[in-house]
Amino acid sequence: MTNLESAFKQVSILVNDFKGNESKFLSPDYSEADVRKDFIDKFFFALGWDVYHNEQKNPYEQEVKIEKGVYVGKQQKRADYAFHLTPNFRDVKFYVEAKKPSRNLSNADDYFQSIRYGWNAGTQITFLTDFQEFHILDCRIKPDISSILNYKIKQYHYSDFLNEEKFSEVYWLLSREAVANNSLEKFAESLPKPKGKAILKGTHRGIYQSIDEAFLEELDEIRDSLAKAFKKANPHLESEPLTEMTQRMIDRLVFIRFLEDKQIEPDHYVSEFANSKSAWKDFKIASRKLDAKYNGVVFKKHSIDSDNFIEPDNKTFSLICEELAHLNSPYNFDIIPIHILGSIYERFLGKVVIATDKRVRIEEKPEVRKAGGVYYTPQYIVNYIVDNTVGKLIDSKTPKEISVMRFADISCGSGSFLITVFDRLLEYHRKWYQENPEHAKKDGCYSQDGKWVLSLKQKQKILTNNIYGVDLDHQAVEVTQLSLYLKLLEDETTATAQDTWVMFKEQLLPNLNNNIVCGNSLIGTDILNPTSILPFVKGEDERGVDELKLKPMNFEDVFPHIFKSSPLGGVEGAVGFDAIVGNPPYIPIESFSEDEKKYYQGKFPEFKRKYDSSVIFISRALSLLNKQGLLGYISSQTWETGENYSEFRKKIFSNFGCVEIINLPFNIFKDAYIDTGIFIFSKAKQKNYKYYSYSKKEKIDSIKLLQFELIDNSLIKEPDYKLVFSKYVSQVLRKFSSSDFISLGEITISTQGLSASRYKETTNLNDEWTLPFYNVTVKRYSFSIDSSYYVNLKKMNSLFLFYEAKEKILIRRIINRQDRLDAVYLNEAGVFKKDINPFILNNSDYNTKYILALINSKLFSWFYINSSSIAAKDDFRQTTLAELRKMPIRKIFQEQKSIHDKLVQLSDQMLESKKQIAKAKTESEKEYLEKKCSIIDKQIDQLVYELYGLTEEEIKIVETP
Repeated sequence: MTNLESAFKQVSILVNDFKGNESKFLSPDYSEADVRKDFIDKFFFALGWDVYHNEQKNPYEQEVKIEKGVYVGKQQKRADYAFHLTPNFRDVKFYVEAKKPSRNLSNADDYFQSIRYGWNAGTQITFLTDFQEFHILDCRIKPDISSILNYKIKQYHYSDFLNEEKFSEVYWLLSREAVANNSLEKFAESLPKPKGKAILKGTHRGIYQSIDEAFLEELDEIRDSLAKAFKKANPHLESEPLTEMTQRMIDRLVFIRFLEDKQIEPDHYVSEFANSKSAWKDFKIASRKLDAKYNGVVFKKHSIDSDNFIEPDNKTFSLICEELAHLNSPYNFDIIPIHILGSIYERFLGKVVIATDKRVRIEEKPEVRKAGGVYYTPQYIVNYIVDNTVGKLIDSKTPKEISVMRFADISCGSGSFLITVFDRLLEYHRKWYQENPEHAKKDGCYSQDGKWVLSLKQKQKILTNNIYGVDLDHQAVEVTQLSLYLKLLEDETTATAQDTWVMFKEQLLPNLNNNIVCGNSLIGTDILNPTSILPFVKGEDERGVDELKLKPMNFEDVFPHIFKSSPLGGVEGAVGFDAIVGNPPYIPIESFSEDEKKYYQGKFPEFKRKYDSSVIFISRALSLLNKQGLLGYISSQTWETGENYSEFRKKIFSNFGCVEIINLPFNIFKDAYIDTGIFIFSKAKQKNYKYYSYSKKEKIDSIKLLQFELIDNSLIKEPDYKLVFSKYVSQVLRKFSSSDFISLGEITISTQGLSASRYKETTNLNDEWTLPFYNVTVKRYSFSIDSSYYVNLKKMNSLFLFYEAKEKILIRRIINRQDRLDAVYLNEAGVFKKDINPFILNNSDYNTKYILALINSKLFSWFYINSSSIAAKDDFRQTTLAELRKMPIRKIFQEQKSIHDKLVQLSDQMLESKKQIAKAKTESEKEYLEKKCSIIDKQIDQLVYELYGLTEEEIKIVETP
């Protein structure tokens, strides 16, 4: 019997039971709790879910979470059922809201409540049932109570489940095995997406917006309204204080709504402000009351609390509060994941308030404009990096051992990485105490519903002991603190908060000003030192450093307990952070001030010419780790292959260690095509590193079960410490790294073809600087000239000497569709277009046609594509002069002379045969000559394999498509 057949049989019994006693079950006396126990629990158990936790005993690792029904006003605090998939117990796959059968399910309140759960959590569909009926609801649309009944996708009556075909629809959507096979995602993708005016005219009257898009839009509107109201009442306000004031106001309103929805605070402050005739006065009183209880940056006295600050008009402020209040609001801060709030704030922080004498407007920050926007790191990337750094470091450790570990993000932004680090620490501690109950009570845990729960004091200690952050933006620091506070209070209740407040006489939020600080992670205070060896002076006596803008900072001054010998200083005997994670900014060097450029030149000499801030952050972060520390970044890929990063790669692989490289596709950041990768570095040297590369156009929404290549670090060596990206290449590369080989660049001179802007056409053929220009199409051993004319290279005499030489190998820049290099021999002077790379042999020990045979061989094409990160990951494969010059050429000693000569002979035969094909008059002649070329080609390949010493196994690797 299949799982479907078994489920159908079990559900059929439930349907017949309901049908046989329908009048009883439709009675108002038959409660929601009864129908859940008698029917809904059993229904999902039949679908393969461990509803009764027969297998998943650990309360922190259960796929089905069932709520008891705590109500806030007329609305329930959490959905009745939340379904997850192991091992991810953090993210909800779908919610089910239950009602008693006597209630008509098709009502706006129940629809709004159900859809609100799913929309705020980021699921795309949700379910409402009383067992008599089963409604599938659309969560892709911002909940709107006036049109919420139009959000229904489909409805079933319980009698439909006696029809196997109809039941199978539900089974293949909601059963455990179906959900594990992405049934919900596939179903959501199949739904029509309402667009534009059709939303208002059609079935769906809401707005198709994810929670983050909608709430960001709302925050933008609130900021705009507040800034204008503040400016109108206080005309003297300038841009920076106005930006700070609106930020603090929004932080307070969001935090208060969070406290309300979590039921940590029993009062609904925001709706009270909305209905008050003295809203601002009530807000100030509430702020002081909450500051006394909570502490932290959110309610700390600010200029908006000052008597000198003129309050905004009551109507504007009341209206903002009314829009944000809990009554019929689409936002439920008990459901919205904290990391989603972080993503909203990250983009929100990309804009500032600009105030002129009479006007206020909101603009993107200059650095955001230059970068093309704010690119928030997807949560699955954050999860992967944190799990493979912090997660690995704390694994198997006790809470006491973890208490002296330090984890940081030195460009923390809104705090998304630090929120996740804190979440992993809390998750690990909960699980550890559940598995070690003898330590739980002694360390401060309390028992609730059969599980050990961390007390607020324990979570405070974890936060202040383990979490550190730095950012140049003061607003970002404030938001990071706010986000961490939200995470700290996430599972608290009115009772637990009140216990801490009353019993311990302690404020609920710890001071994070020593943990999350505003400063420059890359620039120390030595930039201000007049005796510095670096010339940071504009004039003779005038300093050139804008200290308030740069905010120079020394880590040993800001975090002395981590960077100096101290009982608190990290792992025993270690100085520095145990892990640093994040997504550092990718600011090009051209955007830095002259002071910054000079400073970086002095402090980071491994960077020359063109580079961006992300690699400086990697260097800086590595210097801040302790001896066994790990660094996990999502960052630009450019350092992997660029010639200007060779010293940086040398520094990484000579002094530190690369643990893992994952080159990501283009779609990681919405509306931004950036070559990024996940990089895990170690302060300790490593023997190997793991490598994986996605294709550029691949679409991903998770990172799991990757088939890593394991690369030997010893292969990354001088002259440029170029990374190796394939274990197969590394296996063959060992053969090419001996003194028996020489690089192509050592025995040739080469250049790239000329772009049209670098030469001028001429008709003066008598000028000594005149050469023919050939618009040539290169193929393997053959070429065709599409057009030709003459150009004068008098202003480029060095290039003239190169092009004047006759015997050349022309290599096509674009790699052909068969993944082969295209090269041809040419014996005449001439200039070529930009897509041709000409090489001239300057070593008499080798014959040009020997080199031609090597370049056109299968081994060379395979080796180039697999050893070039650009060609390996690019869907439009190209060669570069720099990488071609490094290709290994087998030196010719006496024992190789016969193979060398044979390859020269076969090259001649191929060149001649290709010419004959072009002149062939009949198809039979052409077929004969093509077959001849194919045979010669194979002979060349076999000779090259022999010359390079490949084994049969290695030849198979090269030959396999």
